[in-house]
Amino acid sequence: MKLINRYRVTILLSVIGWGCLAVYTYKGSYVDDNGVLIESFGFIPLFWLFQLLALVSLIYTAVKHRKRGKV
Repeated sequence: MKLINRYRVTILLSVIGWGCLAVYTYKGSYVDDNGVLIESFGFIPLFWLFQLLALVSLIYTAVKHRKRGKV
């Protein structure tokens, strides 16, 4: 439980990112009658943004707790 509390921001950011990818997949894409592709493209960069933020949070938290353990 201590590990989950330590990395809760990282887990939250990652889950939000995966949620964006799930929404993109669920909504799907299609071509309308005029031949225009309709898709929720904005969720793809949001997925990568949240995954990058989760990685930064993971590294920051790991370094912070590693330094605290050496003291």
